[in-house]
Amino acid sequence: MHIVCAAACLAKELHKGQVDKAGKDYFEGHLLTVGCNGRDWKEQVVGFLHDVLEDTDYTSDEIMLALSRILLGWDVLPTESEWVEIKEALELLNSHTAPNREAYIERFRGHRLAISVKLNDLRHNMDISRIPHPSEEDLKRVKRYGGEYESLQKMLAKTVFPNSSNK
Repeated sequence: MHIVCAAACLAKELHKGQVDKAGKDYFEGHLLTVGCNGRDWKEQVVGFLHDVLEDTDYTSDEIMLALSRILLGWDVLPTESEWVEIKEALELLNSHTAPNREAYIERFRGHRLAISVKLNDLRHNMDISRIPHPSEEDLKRVKRYGGEYESLQKMLAKTVFPNSSNK
């Protein structure tokens, strides 16, 4: 089994019974989009699993162990540094461990994988058409996400092109 498929299967199982803000199955309504929008296998893996730490009782170590067990016997596994990068991204994407939203966004600085997945997550979350009857609170949240999206785009540019004059 390919690691992206393994991550998708794991995410589907761990989020079973959860629904998104529109009342749709959480995997089908959100995680599938974020995972599939990844530009490479690591972005896809983290995209599928990005909300596990926030929405379940699993730890990052348990997630990594579960993922590696699914891949048992597979000939080509991620390198140790790739496993570490995936785990770090998942931990950074857990907003419950940040003191506030600003600190949460700021801590992505320098971590391309986490920034890229969060951009995919925000892009999907800003699609207000997913919510049949958006409330004032929904509109405020989407506006806040827009500001965070802009900040993360600038952060990504500085991460990818550290010597550029992008501000």
